[in-house]
Amino acid sequence: MSKQSLQSYWYVPFPIKLLAVILTCVSLSMVIGLMRYVPLAERAEDTYYYPFWYTLIISLLINLAVLLFLILPLSLFVDQVLASLKLNRSVSKVICKILAYFLLGVGSALLFSIFVYRMHAFQNAGPYQYVVITTFVFLLWQSGLGWILNRSRKQKQQTSTG
Repeated sequence: MSKQSLQSYWYVPFPIKLLAVILTCVSLSMVIGLMRYVPLAERAEDTYYYPFWYTLIISLLINLAVLLFLILPLSLFVDQVLASLKLNRSVSKVICKILAYFLLGVGSALLFSIFVYRMHAFQNAGPYQYVVITTFVFLLWQSGLGWILNRSRKQKQQTSTG
């Protein structure tokens, strides 16, 4: 990989991607746990409800598997494709990145549905929506962490040269 592509706008270091995976897993699991939690006052009699911690751990494991085995490896490929594009304007870069990650989410959702539902992959729309949303949350965390890293590097360079 050339030094120019390493300093490219698209390049996000792998540790930042892993941190984005962890933050995506935790944030989505917290949202799912809170959405499925039923307060004691609203629970029906003779009905079992999963505890909050159980829902949190199960959704954390599912999110971690989807992100580590589908979205993260495919995002490395997408980032290489985006780095090879010669786009000059930042608006076109952002639009291309959003479009590429949308296609990444749809492709990951298709693979997820094929492996989980086998021959019934197109009968359920839930996994498609969930994986696409997970991909965009991953993109938000990754972009935010990459922006913070680039900003701290620029400040470090300014203080060392100034």
